[in-house]
Amino acid sequence: MLFMTKAFIPLFNRIHLIVNNMLLQFKLSNYRSFKDPVSLDFEACSIKEHTENVFFSKCGSLPTNILKSITVLGANSSGKSNLFKGFDLMRYMVINSARESSLTKTYHIEPFSLSTETENKPSHFECTMMIDTIVYRYGFKCDNKEVHSEWLYMIVKRREETVFIRTKNSYEIVKRFATDFKNKLMMLTELTRPDALYLSVLAQFNIDIATQISNWFAKNIVYAEPNLDDAINYTSELLADPVYYSLLNEIIEKSDLGFTAIERVNEKQPDKKLPNKTSKGPGGQRSKIKLGAHHTKYDAKKRPIEIVFLELSKDESSGAQKLIALLGPMIKVLIEGGTFWIDDFDAIIHPYIITMVMGLFNSDKYNKNGAQLVAVSYNQQILKKLRRDQIVFLNKDPYGASSITALYIFNPGVRSNAIIDKGYLQGQYGGVPNISDLFNLDLKNNPGKNGIETAKKMHNLN
Repeated sequence: MLFMTKAFIPLFNRIHLIVNNMLLQFKLSNYRSFKDPVSLDFEACSIKEHTENVFFSKCGSLPTNILKSITVLGANSSGKSNLFKGFDLMRYMVINSARESSLTKTYHIEPFSLSTETENKPSHFECTMMIDTIVYRYGFKCDNKEVHSEWLYMIVKRREETVFIRTKNSYEIVKRFATDFKNKLMMLTELTRPDALYLSVLAQFNIDIATQISNWFAKNIVYAEPNLDDAINYTSELLADPVYYSLLNEIIEKSDLGFTAIERVNEKQPDKKLPNKTSKGPGGQRSKIKLGAHHTKYDAKKRPIEIVFLELSKDESSGAQKLIALLGPMIKVLIEGGTFWIDDFDAIIHPYIITMVMGLFNSDKYNKNGAQLVAVSYNQQILKKLRRDQIVFLNKDPYGASSITALYIFNPGVRSNAIIDKGYLQGQYGGVPNISDLFNLDLKNNPGKNGIETAKKMHNLN
């Protein structure tokens, strides 16, 4: 068995939301700062705290529990962004590698370059996901010139079956398909370029098993260093749908941003001043979509008299703009399912709103379609509301290689009532900068006091 290796969580007399389209595991190796195989695992451990933070699911007749969210912690340059880039690269290749040529492709694969063992070897990516009660394990090894190997397995009920195995330009269709269908699959191997994924080609020709996996990857959104204007435009497009409009404004109303709602406002401008993607309006002009924020105007006696619209991009704070930009893709995932990857979460929005966002993903009310969250955050309030298997640390060894360890796997002896945020700041679990030895400081015993002392000593060094 390739997953479900942990003990199952009992139901604790609680009704779990049953969903069957989720990420179970992401693995990679020899990519950027990751030399050896690492794994981000969403299968829940057999611990009892915060049972609302897991989905109950079934693979055939076999039940299991899947985490709704994972929070990633780590020192600067520990590999957090590389983890996100690795998943984003795999996602992109599955969706696009069949469409691109060696001359037009936009992605670049970077092996771990600090070792002679790996610098000339292919990078390795693998995802295990559940789609409509079937578990798929799909992966590949590749470099910038070619795909060295590719594989697809599926688990129906308890037994794993091999669908196909590829070794460079040699293919084996293992699963028993009808003869005509198997012949079609073999014919499509002839159309697969050495640097393209076979699964991507199959999806282009509407092979059902491949389109399911490709569509699953397409629902995943990696939100890392986005262009703010593009992200806000994405949110504004979603506002045209009443379902998205309702949920977006429900969250905004509860976020204490100073305004109660947002909506699209059309502004007519000459064609030349607008991008090609905007829609044409009457009179040869295009309608530029802007977002207006609802503010309440009051009279001298503090009585509300009217709603005033202020333009989001001009009149609202950068923090409010970042949140609106974030809410679009986040709500897209909450409503349609998928995994939302947010790098550098703390730099985007206020800690209280971070807690709210985590609560949305861990909620049965708002998260009904198997949406999952992977977020880089150091918010102490979040850590208090997470299970021990939802907290993951990234560390980098002296040789420059990153590793991933979940808190509960790293130290099962950590109690559920432990003050995890304090232990983390004291360096008990890793994932913090190792600077105390460099400056001969005792940061672990008293990080607050020594933070001040550090500033003093750094001043003296100058």
